[in-house]
Amino acid sequence: MGKGEIKTFKNPFMRIEVNLYSLRDNRISLNYNYYLSSLIYRIVGAHSRKFAMRLHRDGFKSDGKIFKAFTFSKIFYFDGAYVEGGNLILPQNCEVSFLVSSPYEEFVKSFALGLTKTSRIWIGKKSNLFELKSVELVFEPEIFGGDPLEEIEVKGVFISPLVISKVDSLGRKVYLGCFDAEVQYLVRENLFKKFNAFYKFIPEDYFEFNFSTDYLIKHDWQKLIAIKEGTPEETKVKGMLAPFTLRGTRRLVKFSWEIGLGEKNSMGFGMWDLKRNKVKGLNYGLET
Repeated sequence: MGKGEIKTFKNPFMRIEVNLYSLRDNRISLNYNYYLSSLIYRIVGAHSRKFAMRLHRDGFKSDGKIFKAFTFSKIFYFDGAYVEGGNLILPQNCEVSFLVSSPYEEFVKSFALGLTKTSRIWIGKKSNLFELKSVELVFEPEIFGGDPLEEIEVKGVFISPLVISKVDSLGRKVYLGCFDAEVQYLVRENLFKKFNAFYKFIPEDYFEFNFSTDYLIKHDWQKLIAIKEGTPEETKVKGMLAPFTLRGTRRLVKFSWEIGLGEKNSMGFGMWDLKRNKVKGLNYGLET
């Protein structure tokens, strides 16, 4: 594949909505990112254990980093569910949903086929049982159709927190916030590395990311999430949730929609959507 040439798929469904309902009164920690990531690998493995293991072990590589090429949203919950003491309480028959997205067609197909072999699902503890209610294939936004090199502008919202970090002068990892000047550059750099890992060339396209300043001033945008909570391997991740604007070539904006922005996408960070989109009539965007 030559430089500037991009492999495309005829399949317009690179995002899947999974709808579940509680089989009993379930209690899930709000630090559920690791649980959902593990669930996704289990579902993919239900179709092909070999593919799931290869994806987890190898992924796609660029500059010594491995990218798994998928992301997922927060859990959307509806009538009857509530938050209590750091836990999401989901009474019996309560509906929940989450979305999974990837530019990798084999992953999307494997996840979808794995769902056909899965009826009952557990999240976190095996006692947290859910029944698979339905699976919906999500069309990509119309704005992504057209000349891939044409520059477009979209307003987006994160449906899982954006994570950006750097290494400081003492060699320590530092998580950045919305007001850190480096965030805009590092979002772009990270996206280009993922693009290179997946498509095997570095684009020379224009791409710009900016938060909505008005929102940052008026709202709390900081999120702190524990990964592998309660284990010796527990780590804390600082993320950001705020509306933003993207300007760039259609192929880069579309790719970021499929794979996620920022770091740790396969752990449920950096998934975004156009601000106007809704899930089951519930606006998951942020008001400015």
